[in-house]
Amino acid sequence: MVRVFVVSDWDQSGVHLFSALAEDVTAFAAVDAPETKVAFERLAVTEQQIADYGLPIAPPKVSDHRSFSGTSTTQAEALPPDVLTAVLKAAITSHREMRVLAALLEHEEDERRRLLKSLGCEPDAD
Repeated sequence: MVRVFVVSDWDQSGVHLFSALAEDVTAFAAVDAPETKVAFERLAVTEQQIADYGLPIAPPKVSDHRSFSGTSTTQAEALPPDVLTAVLKAAITSHREMRVLAALLEHEEDERRRLLKSLGCEPDAD
């Protein structure tokens, strides 16, 4: 499973970006990696985050006729960096497979020791 986390403005462009990205990447994966499942998750900005953090809003652009269910818009950079960091960390952590992480870390350590040995350095003793 490949997960794509999206951070974009809450406006016509940001919502369209999310749907276009999901459609395009899913189509590419179907051709290039048909066994791969792709999931998309909008992490920010959401209407709930706008309410929770009192983010500044503006009316939707009347010149943009793309579908948009919101009644106001907010730029992604309005979300405080510490909040965005927490949102990203929570999303990554919630989908992390500990078995895969443990295997990856073990492989990384084996590779580190192999490289050190090839350079004539003595790897750390266990």
